[in-house]
Amino acid sequence: MDTWYWALEYVRVFFAYVMILFVWPSVVFRDYLRGRSRTVRFAFCVTVPVVLLNTVVLSLGVFHILYGWLIAVLFYGTLLLGLLKWHPVRREQIKKISRLFLGTYGIRLLLLRLRNRVKDGIGRAHAEFGRSIQGRRCVYLMLGVVVCFGMVYFSYGAFHDYSYGFGDMYRHHSWIYGLLNGTPFYEGIYPEAMHCFIYAMRVLFGVKIYSSQLFLAGIHVAVFLVSAYLLLKELFAWDGTAVLALALFLTVDLLCIDEIFSMSRLQWTLPQEFGLYTQFLCALFLLRCLKADFSDRSGSRRERIRRFLTDENLLLFLLSLAASLAIHFYVTMMAFFICVVIAACRLPSLFQKRRFGSLAKAVCLGVLIAVLPMGIAYAKGVPFQGSIGWAVNVMNGTDTAEGRTSQAEQILEQETAQMSNGQTAAGERMTENGETTEAAVQPTEQSHSGNGQTPDGGIADAGQNTPQKQSAGNRMLAMAKRMAASFTGKAQLVWKYGYVQLYRENRAEWIVFFSGLALLLWAVYRILAGIITGLLKKGRDRKQIRQLYDGYPLLVGISVLFMIVYAAPFLGMPELIAGSRLCSTEQLFILAVVVIPVDLIAGAIALTPGRRVLPLALAAGVAVIYVGTRQLGIFHGYLYYELTRYNAAVMVTQDITDKFPKNSYTIVSTTDELYQVIEQGRHEELLTFLNRVNGSGYTLPTEYIFVYVEKRPIQYAQSHFFTGPDWLAEEKYTSYYTTYFSEGNSINASEISREQADKEMMTFSKLSQTYSNLDSRTILESKAYEWCRKFEASYPQEMKVYYEDENFCCYIIRQNTYRLYQLEES
Repeated sequence: MDTWYWALEYVRVFFAYVMILFVWPSVVFRDYLRGRSRTVRFAFCVTVPVVLLNTVVLSLGVFHILYGWLIAVLFYGTLLLGLLKWHPVRREQIKKISRLFLGTYGIRLLLLRLRNRVKDGIGRAHAEFGRSIQGRRCVYLMLGVVVCFGMVYFSYGAFHDYSYGFGDMYRHHSWIYGLLNGTPFYEGIYPEAMHCFIYAMRVLFGVKIYSSQLFLAGIHVAVFLVSAYLLLKELFAWDGTAVLALALFLTVDLLCIDEIFSMSRLQWTLPQEFGLYTQFLCALFLLRCLKADFSDRSGSRRERIRRFLTDENLLLFLLSLAASLAIHFYVTMMAFFICVVIAACRLPSLFQKRRFGSLAKAVCLGVLIAVLPMGIAYAKGVPFQGSIGWAVNVMNGTDTAEGRTSQAEQILEQETAQMSNGQTAAGERMTENGETTEAAVQPTEQSHSGNGQTPDGGIADAGQNTPQKQSAGNRMLAMAKRMAASFTGKAQLVWKYGYVQLYRENRAEWIVFFSGLALLLWAVYRILAGIITGLLKKGRDRKQIRQLYDGYPLLVGISVLFMIVYAAPFLGMPELIAGSRLCSTEQLFILAVVVIPVDLIAGAIALTPGRRVLPLALAAGVAVIYVGTRQLGIFHGYLYYELTRYNAAVMVTQDITDKFPKNSYTIVSTTDELYQVIEQGRHEELLTFLNRVNGSGYTLPTEYIFVYVEKRPIQYAQSHFFTGPDWLAEEKYTSYYTTYFSEGNSINASEISREQADKEMMTFSKLSQTYSNLDSRTILESKAYEWCRKFEASYPQEMKVYYEDENFCCYIIRQNTYRLYQLEES
């Protein structure tokens, strides 16, 4: 029963998601999208609604006119106008409707003709789609298979654990609820495009915020994968290679906790992961802009502005940048890193004629669109949210939760101390009888040259201390040696604290090997292509042949730059982005580098009549990756949620909200139930309840009171790994964890008892710590259980067990709202 309920909620979230992100822009902007490529239409659909919703919702909220009905009027009104423009109502259709109401036109005939029109429309759309993908059906079929597999993999956890997978999701829920009450930036200024999107799903389609938060990430990962495919397709010579890279991304296992955490974040509805797709779109359309021609200066100023605004590559680059900034600042920074590599590899194109100016204008406009609502709020006195300070703390090294600067400093200090101790020990080699050898104490000429002593202990000529004047060539050589030594040292640190830390030494060696091989293959091909095309006549094909594999250095450069950013704390550089947030994107680009040799061969075959075998080769390649990873023992494992509630608690809360009248009940529990019930009923903190029942005059004003008791208090936020069918994933990642984890049906928990109930409640500076500390939680749950037993003994008719299993129990109290129970009397 539970599975069917959540399956229905998943369908509702999916329907609302598709309607807002794809159907609405396809109808409203149909004239603009007509005749555009599938890439352009996809990118337009996944950026425009996000940017528009963010701008409209936040702007209305800042001026205190944010109402759900107003958003519904704007959304459905524009959708209706788009439909009417697409299919205008003709006079004869109006007559038929009039005759229907007059009774002279049969309803069955009207429905029959309407069905025939819909059937014909679907047939035409299907035929048009079939023609558009002709010759590439296998690529799209395999891409669909890979994307669907990814959606199942990242959605599986939501059907396994019904609670939020990460603590930050509760805070984001409260911000969305703030939008429902007309208050943007509920806790301060913070990018809220994702919150505006979920808010729209709530007010336009009635989807519960809890369900949206639970399932949206597993659905939205499809956009992440397709966006990555579009960028990789632009960089590879053969489209199928991008599909193979995604197949590897979704099947190869992970070897580091940071990677497991980063990949698990893709299944949690969080702003950064919601916006990760925009980094690929920013890079894609920047690359296309660098390939386009911007030399045309003809026409008036108005015509040039029109060309700027209607240039699809510039427009989508602008919109992708605006969307990334409106969703999460980290995403914009990651997009910047990718774009830096692209710009560096295409530097001559970047500064060619009017291109740089147009790109600069697009960047400025995109930033302005994204930050305008934030700027208005800041001007009205709204402060920045605390997460901005957290990001700054990560950069300056004071954050220890996800930031690694302090850890890096400690590790480097320990290694330096060990090296110093090793050198001291080597300099004091002892003989067998304990006396120091002569060689050990014999000073060297170099060691005494600074104090004017000769090797025999005499005083050297003072003139010998006069520094020799070096030639310019020697100085340049010395500087080059110092730079080479510095570069070598930094490269070793990136190797040790980047590649080896994430992938272990064996796999790291293969990654570096494939990176070097990719650059070598590209260089050899460039040389040969230059020679061959030089012998051909001038034409377009010469340039295309030379640049066929120019995406390879970009892929290698992006993967290396992301690894440097990850290892930044160990290089003495600021940690611009918390390292664990980079790993999923880094993993994708590294695996793309690994398949470069395949792309080189496939790209060459695509230029010959043998290209007919490529679709079959793609299907075989995806199958080989899936079967091969399983047979080689490198198939990925199940991910985890940070478990905070029993599934029974979630389902009981949902049952209460569905069955009982709004605001007729109060749920007494830990904070987690607050967010699920906040729109329907009241919530009382368990800690507040237990403190007040020891006083006097304590009542709760609702007809029904539900008291939640965990008979086995849960270890809060434990990393709870899923279990399931082995065709989807393996149960393997728990081996990287030593404490605070569980798997499958085994959940870390304690036991309530009367002895625990007799203990004093523990005090903490934060309410969350009272519940997250297992000893404290056990005491609280034990006291709640003892209170329920006493109250039941006093009022056996009024207090009943609403639900109970071996882990969780829910009691219900019904009272007369005109004569409330004094709860402390129990």
